[in-house]
Amino acid sequence: MAEGVVKFDVKMTDKAMYDFLLYHTYTKVSGMLGVMFGFLMFLVAFRQLAQKQPETSVFFFFLAFFFLVFTPFILWKRAKEQVKHTPMFQEPIHYELNQKGVAVSQGEQKTLNKWKDFEKAVATNQSIILYVTRMRAIIFPRKDMGEQYTAAVSMIYTHMPAAKVKIRQVR
Repeated sequence: MAEGVVKFDVKMTDKAMYDFLLYHTYTKVSGMLGVMFGFLMFLVAFRQLAQKQPETSVFFFFLAFFFLVFTPFILWKRAKEQVKHTPMFQEPIHYELNQKGVAVSQGEQKTLNKWKDFEKAVATNQSIILYVTRMRAIIFPRKDMGEQYTAAVSMIYTHMPAAKVKIRQVR
């Protein structure tokens, strides 16, 4: 590794995309409210059963199922479709983290995302996610980073303001 440069290739997978979509969905207020609403509907359904009202309990069980099971299932399906139908994800993407930012290249295409342009950096159990905007992110699956993981996290901490970095796992 050259001084101050971290390089690795990423082949986007359904699992990595699903991990990102779960994080992205359930760290927003709407995602958290959905989970709380689902649990509340689950409790109401049991209460309806205890009060000998099986017809209404079925309705509340359905709502609980929708919010607690169906939503993650839809995210899983979306992840599979997104990876399958996004041309960029069909070939490995080369990343180079350097003093200027994160260089992304694939085939003849190359772009540089400057460090100052990132809104935040977070870690999940599966990936490091660098948000360029609230809706656009660069995903580094840990398995693809391999031995470069610690160096990449160090580079992120070095070049981004601490308030924007939410990475606690350093392996």
